[in-house]
Amino acid sequence: MSVATSVVLATARTFLNDDAATNMTDAFLIPKLQQAHRQLQIKLRRAAAPVMKNTYVETIISTNTTFATPPTDLIAPIQLWEKAAADPVTLYQLMTEADPLPNVTQTTTMIWWAWVEEVVTFIGSTVNRQVKMLYWRSLPVPQVNTDVIGFLNGELYLAPLTAAYAAGSVGQPQEMMSLIQLADLSLSEVILANRGRAPQAQGQSIKP
Repeated sequence: MSVATSVVLATARTFLNDDAATNMTDAFLIPKLQQAHRQLQIKLRRAAAPVMKNTYVETIISTNTTFATPPTDLIAPIQLWEKAAADPVTLYQLMTEADPLPNVTQTTTMIWWAWVEEVVTFIGSTVNRQVKMLYWRSLPVPQVNTDVIGFLNGELYLAPLTAAYAAGSVGQPQEMMSLIQLADLSLSEVILANRGRAPQAQGQSIKP
């Protein structure tokens, strides 16, 4: 389970020698944490961490060419499948990404999809079709110190990077660079913790 934002802020203050929060208050540190949080999301997506993936299912009304209510956390689609609305999930068929969409007549299946100006687009079909989408998602960025950060072991990266941004903002560039290096040293552990179990040969440890 991921920790609360307060844990990250407290650790960041320790790196900055301000455990009593005399100078580095929550109000001062949270914007720095938010930037670090967004950066970690990008790094975890690049590492294909499952925590950054989600699925969405919607029945597309006949002739419609987009999702009616796309997920609000959608960053980009990964893959899509379709089936008749009444069919069991075992009959999902893999759809094909195209750029641009082919200029073909609508039939009883959609087949094609495209990612156009941050919208999943279809050619549509003559009947209702249920579409399942696997996609990259965004996680909620913490707003207050009671919010959870959303990443297992994420504090190992977020705390030193938050402290680095704080040090840089008060004119301490050397401390900033040292703290960035400390954050980078823990990145592989955070990626592994959020990637799930990796294939493992007998007698060998799991590698990132």
